[in-house]
Order: sequence, then structure tokens, then C-alpha cells
Amino acid sequence: MQILQPQHLLLKPYVKQIHRFTVSPNGLSSMTAIPTGNVFISLFWGSGKYVTRGPSSTERSESGDMFISGQQFEIAHHWVQGGEVNIIGFELTPNAIHQFFGIPQHEMTGQVLSLEDIWGSKASILYQQVIEEPDPAKQLSLVEGFLCKRIIAKEWRESHSIAEANSLIKLSKGNISIKELATTLRISTRSLERKFIEAVGISPKAYCKIIKFNHAFKQLAIYQKDVLDVVHETGYYDQSHFINHFGKVVGMSPAQFLDEQEKLLICFKEDTEDGPMFSLTNALKDVQKLYVL
Repeated sequence: MQILQPQHLLLKPYVKQIHRFTVSPNGLSSMTAIPTGNVFISLFWGSGKYVTRGPSSTERSESGDMFISGQQFEIAHHWVQGGEVNIIGFELTPNAIHQFFGIPQHEMTGQVLSLEDIWGSKASILYQQVIEEPDPAKQLSLVEGFLCKRIIAKEWRESHSIAEANSLIKLSKGNISIKELATTLRISTRSLERKFIEAVGISPKAYCKIIKFNHAFKQLAIYQKDVLDVVHETGYYDQSHFINHFGKVVGMSPAQFLDEQEKLLICFKEDTEDGPMFSLTNALKDVQKLYVL
């Protein structure tokens, strides 16, 4: 997987990073996306079908398109069927959909929609231009050019207080009260709630929960910390609250997840390691390829 930065300065406040990778039955064949609090514009194309399923959602299979996804509350498993799929994913700041398209972002919460549904034939034209362009750098330039035009043409105002609220929540790893946020930003809690839902798609409290969980998931899955240590370090009230939240997001308990991950790591090792020496600690350096965090 390549992780890139936008080339246009105009996009740097809105595009966190760009993911480019290929998923195929003979290589990296599946990934799991963990809720990050960010939103995405994704393009995929190729000979295979791209399949997505979450713990409480039905399986969805697509042969290629350009999609926009709002705030998500649970993990999503992604894999391919029947061939290779090329993917470009623009990871955007939480309020970027509102900034690019001017729509109330709560309309996108929990949704993954074709960009054509929002931007009509212009989205279809862009998609065809990208997949027909053989130069990877020019592919990205086409999408960035499209997004730059949206920023230049926008007729709605950007809320700097929401951008600052996002930063404060990220800095606290989700452990900040709404009252403290409002006091720091010098606005009322009611005004903060209203602006946040319009720009980000969810309440600041719900956003804090996503950021807190993402941090906790990394401690558990990537750094292999004990559940009790994770609870203590990430600010959950107690172990029961963490296990309950983990189950809602992942669809299984932390113990079940760790058991599944160990099996996955061993399979991952068999697919990627040539030498006889293997340890789970070393494999964790590679297992991050299996997650979008």
C-alpha cells in the first residue's frame, strides 16, 4: 500500500492522506477498515468485484465506481472476488464532505453512496478519466483537480470552530467533555452540537467515542496491550464498558478478536514470510497492512 500526501496546497486542510493499493486473490486479498472519525472518497476498478460487509450490515458487491462515505460506527471488512481490484482512497477530514459539496454531512452518516448520486454526470466523467489514465500520478492529479474546483466554487462558509473542535478531540484522544470543548471555543454547547452535526455528521460526543475507540483498538491490536491496560490508558469507565463498546463496533468480544487475529497473523505469515523464523511481535509490523486505521 502507498500512502501519499496531496500535491495541491489548497487540499491540505481537507485531505489527510491518499491510499493507493491493489487487492487480489493472489496477494493482499482483504482488509478491515476501523472507524477513524474521518470520511472517504474512494475509486476502484479492475477485473474483480469489491465486496464489503460490516457486523450489522448486509454484504455489498460492486464491480467498480467512485464512492463517498460518511461517518461510520462499526468496522467494515473488504475483500475481492474473481480478480484484481485497484483502489485509490482519499481520506478526508471529518467535515470535508460538507466543505466540498455543501450538503449537511449528517445526511451521509453511516452511508456509502456513489458520488454520481451527489454530483451527477460530472462524477461519472471523472471516474472514466481516472481509470483510463495509465499514469498513476496523473490519476491522482485528476481527482485533486476536481476537489480543488469544488473548494474554489463553494458558496458556503467554513466553520473554524468545528475545525478547532476536531483538533481538540483528536489531541485528547476522545477524552474531553462537550462542556469543556464549548468553553474552550467560547460558544454554547447547543451551538457546538448544531454546528458539529451539520459539518461532521454526528454529535461531538459520538465523534469522541469514535476517536477513543480507534486509539484503544490500536493499543490492543497493533501494540498487543492487555485489555485492562487499554481500558486504563484510553479513558474507558471500566472493562465492561470497553468490552460492550468493542462488541458494538467489531461484532465480537476483545478475546474473540485477539484469537481471530492470531490465526490471521499465522496465515499472513505463511503468505508473506520465506524464512523459518517467525514471531507474532515481528508479524505485527506487517499486520498493519490488514487494517485501515
